[in-house]
Amino acid sequence: MSNPFSAFLKKRLLRKDQNLISIDDPYEVIKRVLSRHSVTSILDAGASNGRISLRLLRLFPNATAYAFEPNPFYREILTRKADAEPRLRPQILALSDREGNVPLNIAKSPGISSFFTPSSSLKRLYPEDSTIRETVQVEAVTLDNWASHSGVKSIEIMKLDIQGAELMALQGAKKMLETATLAVYTELLFNTLYEGNPLYSQLDLFLRKAGFALFDFYKPKYDRQGKLLWANALFLHSGRLRM
Repeated sequence: MSNPFSAFLKKRLLRKDQNLISIDDPYEVIKRVLSRHSVTSILDAGASNGRISLRLLRLFPNATAYAFEPNPFYREILTRKADAEPRLRPQILALSDREGNVPLNIAKSPGISSFFTPSSSLKRLYPEDSTIRETVQVEAVTLDNWASHSGVKSIEIMKLDIQGAELMALQGAKKMLETATLAVYTELLFNTLYEGNPLYSQLDLFLRKAGFALFDFYKPKYDRQGKLLWANALFLHSGRLRM
């Protein structure tokens, strides 16, 4: 349910009771829906500078956040923030559906860096920022194997923003999704931005098979013609949350 202020905006400004894309703060929504559940471990895949990891730690004061970020651009700042906040645990690793070294295309804008190559659509949107500066080999792990080796028994919240590689990361986390995870907050693509990137329908089907249902969409991005390109989505485990 929306808070009173967002409900007012929807009715007065959008002239409808509900709309497809929520204007609620997704992290506050996660805090609310998990308020009766213990949250001890959080995954932040695509942690970049750690800003979202730290926000989630403030919302869930008993949790540890495992911040996965393979881009060496962010190594120093994550290390600095972890020194100040011991519950933040940087992992200079990529998440995937298999293990080994993989090429990471580092773009001029670090947030566009991906395993995948930018498509013509992305290049039109961000002609300069999407330029690949270099390709480096990074270490990739599956979440399930990493958790087993690290002694992490449960991850209640997964946040993923890894530029088209979200489905691969989830496929490497099947055991965790099937046994412990309550919420998955992920970026998803409705149209191609990287060559060969999985689309929304593939992530939705995979998560539904694991017992999750779509809760809401957030922060959509459109092109100049009004075509929906990507958004974030919150999926909740129907059985564990009784929803």
